[in-house]
Amino acid sequence: MSDQKMSTKVLMVMPYLDYIPKAREEGFQIFAIWDRKVAEGSFGAGTDKYLADIAEVAETLLVTDFDDHEGYREALHKAVAEFEPEYLYHVGAEESMLLAYQVAEELGIEVNPVRSIEILNDKLELRRTLAEHDLSPVRYAHAPRWQDVAALLDGFTLPVVVKPTELSGSRGVLLLHDEADLATWGTLLESYGYDGPVLVEEYLRGPEFSVETISARGVHHVIGVTRKILGPPPLFVEFGHVHPEPPSPDTDAIAKITVDLLTVAGYRNGPAHTEVKLTPDGPRIVESQARLGGDRIPHLVKLSSGFDIMRSVFVALSGRPLDPVVPTASARIHYFTLPLGTVRSVDGLDEARALDFVYDLNLPFGPGDVIPETVDWRTRHGFVIVSGESAEQTLERAHQVEALLTIDIAPTAGDPA
Repeated sequence: MSDQKMSTKVLMVMPYLDYIPKAREEGFQIFAIWDRKVAEGSFGAGTDKYLADIAEVAETLLVTDFDDHEGYREALHKAVAEFEPEYLYHVGAEESMLLAYQVAEELGIEVNPVRSIEILNDKLELRRTLAEHDLSPVRYAHAPRWQDVAALLDGFTLPVVVKPTELSGSRGVLLLHDEADLATWGTLLESYGYDGPVLVEEYLRGPEFSVETISARGVHHVIGVTRKILGPPPLFVEFGHVHPEPPSPDTDAIAKITVDLLTVAGYRNGPAHTEVKLTPDGPRIVESQARLGGDRIPHLVKLSSGFDIMRSVFVALSGRPLDPVVPTASARIHYFTLPLGTVRSVDGLDEARALDFVYDLNLPFGPGDVIPETVDWRTRHGFVIVSGESAEQTLERAHQVEALLTIDIAPTAGDPA
């Protein structure tokens, strides 16, 4: 896949397929490293095709095991020695990110300081850094294991939020109303194979937003503010996002506190996705990640403004100025909530997809499939992405799509149809 006109080589850990042609168009050659089991977690039966497509458009594709830290480190060193990239870059899932930046810093080809990645991706380091700079005050405590949390609760007013410090995608985050619920939370963490450090935080009340940013050589560009639609407690699984939130003094304050965080963290280059609650006392940072937002938020940005946030990652890396972001519409991802049970039949998908305001429609169930309980992002029941003139219109259109779908489900025993 080589192109002699492209001179800037980037060794990129888990680049998503959409990244690679955009990088090429901005003058970069991408040498890709992936972990097959990580790909399977996102793409399931489509993993082979997904990795084959990456191999087709990247300069090369190497496969390693991110959980084997020594093997992963060795694979990075070998790839750097063979391909001589100018940068070693990782803007994928947080779990494998820190080691990549450590190797990059050791070899002098880092895009960001290791410490900035620690702060943004580790929930405890984030809280400590915010407290050190008197920024976004939130009461918190930490423990090495979930079994040690009971001893910390006397210092808080219940309910509190409890969360693992090293899991992503809102997995294991719970609103704890009673100490008696700790065992249930422990069972949830064990289902993820997690037995590491945890946080206890005061429960922040108010609407939640995310701030999408691109940093270029220490200058932090706010691309937009996204409103989150959260599911019910205690898990608060995200059931939708709307972009952009209209400008206001509140969005200005939310954007400012995000930029302040990125500055004190020492973040230099690339995307960040920062979650903020607008409390009665002002905006408070929930968490942040050194990557683009999930849940198709980059697609919402492009639908609403035409701004290609994935491409901007490489525009910023090249040192060229970013295009202005001018929203002209509203875009929404809306997750379906289906009754539990076994699917008998599904109708209406073609009619819904034919609507001119539907950008994408995903229903991952067919006859014979079992609808699971939604406990995290992996167990949601499909989605539709729509555009419109306003957030209100996008909600009406999402409901219009739902009305076209006829899903016959045999209910699980004890659950209503």
